[in-house]
Amino acid sequence: MLIECIVILGLIVVVALMYIRTKKKDYALATVPLTILPLANVLAYTCSGVLSNLFPMDKFTVYAALNIVAVIISSCFVGIMSGKFKKRTIRASYITISLIFNIALAAILVYNMFEMLYR
Repeated sequence: MLIECIVILGLIVVVALMYIRTKKKDYALATVPLTILPLANVLAYTCSGVLSNLFPMDKFTVYAALNIVAVIISSCFVGIMSGKFKKRTIRASYITISLIFNIALAAILVYNMFEMLYR
């Protein structure tokens, strides 16, 4: 899922750049928290082996923990960025969709790692 996360990261950056070009900087800033989880997954994929040697955990546990921490951080930033929206309905929609995206992506990433571990 390394390539998929790089593609997801690229797509979100392209969307943010499109918002910047259309002079909607608040919307561009609102897309930034969605990049945290794919970026953290790329880092977790490359660093979980090294970190498992430093901590008394196996590689899968470190990988899962890094992804879960990334979801929590991203969710906090989603809450902060939701203040940019004036209307309550837009804010609620943004929070709901962003959290569903983060939780679903984290579940898929951890499940995929779990499946690769126990094949």
